[in-house]
Amino acid sequence: MDMDGMDMGNPPPAAMAGMDMNMDSMKYAHMTLYWGKNSLVLFDGFPGSNTGHYILALVIVFVLSAGLEFLSHCCLIGPRWQHTVAELSRTALHMVRMGLYYLVMLALMSFNVGVLLVAILGHAVIFLGHTEGWTSAVASLSHH
Repeated sequence: MDMDGMDMGNPPPAAMAGMDMNMDSMKYAHMTLYWGKNSLVLFDGFPGSNTGHYILALVIVFVLSAGLEFLSHCCLIGPRWQHTVAELSRTALHMVRMGLYYLVMLALMSFNVGVLLVAILGHAVIFLGHTEGWTSAVASLSHH
């Protein structure tokens, strides 16, 4: 097809040579929600088809999401801190939280239902602990 002198046909074979994809690395990539242990979570080839690695990936996602929820509800910076130190600490804590949020988001982009469920569970457990006062008890211990 020629539109105003521009050839809109298929690209030449030489242009396609650089886009040669390794199908072995793509066999666990999904674009819809699915349930199963054969997946890619965060890293290429991890956990793959190994059940133990899949369980480890679920534990990692649970810990990341629980840690995020804890950092979101827990005040680790005491009122006696100097203003500049407190602001720098809050900024560093915010950077850590954002980095962890992006890691959890990338794990969720595996579209694995198990990963989704443990991420939600990690947030829910710590939220429940916050409403029951667990996080404030931990924070009060860190101020002594």
